[in-house]
Amino acid sequence: MKRLPFILILILAAACASSKDGKKKPDPPIEIDQLVGPAQLSYPYGPIEVQYQVVVQNPSAEPITLIRIDVSTLNPAGGAYALRRDFYNVRKTIAPNATDGVTFWAKAFAYGRGPRDTEPITIRAIAYFESPSGNFQKVFIRELSQYPE
Repeated sequence: MKRLPFILILILAAACASSKDGKKKPDPPIEIDQLVGPAQLSYPYGPIEVQYQVVVQNPSAEPITLIRIDVSTLNPAGGAYALRRDFYNVRKTIAPNATDGVTFWAKAFAYGRGPRDTEPITIRAIAYFESPSGNFQKVFIRELSQYPE
């Protein structure tokens, strides 16, 4: 009982110390497209590299820099391939009120020809950014078709 006031003061001090500085971080729309996948590689079985393009729209009045992308598949039991959970360092500055993108290759395991070769892939990605308002990240999930175009 003697410690209760001390604990309450400690919790109150921690709550005050974690207040925000009032700056709003940008929330850029992000799209991801698969440029090279199993269809373009003749449906191999085994390790492959899949090429993606990430396009970021910067609606803010300040530049933002994409510094890293984490990618993984959410459906390892289904789909044409499973991504190795990994991160990719990039450095792309997107000007204010502009759209720009980066491409990168990701390591994956393809399941070859069969009933899975046209199943869509569900990607979970985290994009990490730097900006004058501070660092931030954005998590996004997309389903990518495996039908060749």
